[in-house]
Amino acid sequence: MKYINLAESIKNKKSLGVIPIIAEIKRLTPKLEKENGTKKDMRDAGVLAKLYQKAGAAGISLVTEKKYFGGQPEIDIPKILESVNLPLLIKDFIQEEQAANYFLDLVSKINKNYLRRISLLLITHHLQETQLKKLIKLINKKGALVLIEIMEKENLTVFKKIRPIPKLFNLNNKKIDNLEKGKNRLIINKTFVQDCRKIIKDSILISSSAHQSVNDVKKSIQSGADAILAGSVFMQSKNPVKIIRNFVNAL
Repeated sequence: MKYINLAESIKNKKSLGVIPIIAEIKRLTPKLEKENGTKKDMRDAGVLAKLYQKAGAAGISLVTEKKYFGGQPEIDIPKILESVNLPLLIKDFIQEEQAANYFLDLVSKINKNYLRRISLLLITHHLQETQLKKLIKLINKKGALVLIEIMEKENLTVFKKIRPIPKLFNLNNKKIDNLEKGKNRLIINKTFVQDCRKIIKDSILISSSAHQSVNDVKKSIQSGADAILAGSVFMQSKNPVKIIRNFVNAL
């Protein structure tokens, strides 16, 4: 079986005239825990992934960070990869090669061919240029992709020197450094995207966080994003399939 990566899946969805949605599984949301006392979601990750795939998602995102987001990678990564054939984005605070290798080895033990389906998140402002280069090289060498997260266009300056430019970039509309506890407000706009394109060229740009409605999805796409990543809106819904389908067909 030929597996596709997240970049290919997003391009495939765009070619079909629908919006590529990366649907996230997040065990615990610090913002909701603080405001509403929301507890850790213990639903089966494989079952959720099947619902997301059924709804037409382009990929699955899994937050694996344990301390703040309640991640359980040893359980959830195998369940997702064995339950669906969608690409998987693994989101954690990866700053060292040891952390990247942990996830790559975990996936490889399930099925080494699954590495092609994997993308690992790297948060630009958490990493020095040398760290970033080493991690990109390591991850790509194993056959996986990197997703570069930015919060402002200045985070892209380092990519004037890094070649090849990664295929996937992500604008987080919330501040990850305060665990995304801020208001649901989209900061993406056409000018921002145009400035990003000067550096990332035709790499895929994803808009993530703060998408609560079809109108939010439309705003990100009309601003120039190629895809949307959302999670809490699906995790909180009694009918995530319906919401994902609405997002996929928002235009």
